[in-house]
Amino acid sequence: MDHCAISVNAFDKLADLYRQKYMDLTQYDGSYRKFCELLRPGRARVLDAACGPGNVSRYLMAQRPDLDLLGVDLAPRMVELAREAVPNAKFAVHDCRHLAELQRRFDGIICAFGLPYLLPEEATDFVGQAANVLHPGGILYLSTMLGTSEESGLQRSSTGDEFYVNYHGEDQIIRAVENSGLKLVERRLMDSPSAASKRTTDLIVIANK
Repeated sequence: MDHCAISVNAFDKLADLYRQKYMDLTQYDGSYRKFCELLRPGRARVLDAACGPGNVSRYLMAQRPDLDLLGVDLAPRMVELAREAVPNAKFAVHDCRHLAELQRRFDGIICAFGLPYLLPEEATDFVGQAANVLHPGGILYLSTMLGTSEESGLQRSSTGDEFYVNYHGEDQIIRAVENSGLKLVERRLMDSPSAASKRTTDLIVIANK
């Protein structure tokens, strides 16, 4: 079983608990609002990659009800919860490591804390794929927990379930964005939420094509 699959199995099992813990978190709303403001006006096509229970999608649709939004996640129960939370968007079980298979292009892609469940090379590849499927002028939003590769590994939740968590370096993420041909618009550092199982510094990056 690969590292991502370990995390997916845990998220599928704990999806309802995750929704209770994070669905109403407002800490990152300012950065999501910035993403919405940068999207082209009208019916912009947006991908919420690793959408979880739909917490980010719900915020985006509240800000921009005109969006044509697709959310994808590998955990089927997360997708079910997202459909319940955001009935005016579309959701599917899909691996965000294979964006080309969606056979769609987007005006915006948001991946809020999906990168911690991707290996460094997978995270870099995701950024490159995202750049490829963005329309010119499209917006990419990324957030992740900062740390070193030595900190990455299996972690246990409060329920005893295991997740494989990857910590990424700020330079690594910025380099991936710039090497993909995207232009950095904004970079923010924030403390992790109080509900987080481990206190970290979070990196938020917004770039355009």
